[in-house]
Amino acid sequence: MKKSFATPQQYALKVGEIAQLTEDTGEKTSPYFDKLDEALQADKLADMSKADFQEIATAFDDAVDIYQDAASNLSAVKAPARVIGMHKALAQVFQEYADATQAMADALDVDKQAVDLEAFRHSETQQNDLIVKFGTQLRRVMMSAM
Repeated sequence: MKKSFATPQQYALKVGEIAQLTEDTGEKTSPYFDKLDEALQADKLADMSKADFQEIATAFDDAVDIYQDAASNLSAVKAPARVIGMHKALAQVFQEYADATQAMADALDVDKQAVDLEAFRHSETQQNDLIVKFGTQLRRVMMSAM
């Protein structure tokens, strides 16, 4: 039984779509993060309306759903033979990024309108580090695939 591989063009297109979706989702979620971060830094979380806090939590949950789905899709992509190892590393970094995003969303307690600040900040640091690693690995994979 022969295993099928994507052509370099098919692979680049699929991985590029996932990278673009990630960027678009990050841009869409950023204003919610900024609003929450501003309230946290000013110690004004209690002053935020329940509706605003719920909206932020929902935006975070929506981003997590998109990232987890993208991580599954990326993992399922049939990479060209010459980049299989690099592709697996790329998919692993992206899964870690999606998981770190989940940790941030989990740090929000909507019922109590509270944030586990330590978990929130740890997730923020992880996400920043992982998205840089993802970008670096993505460039390596794309250059090698083509």
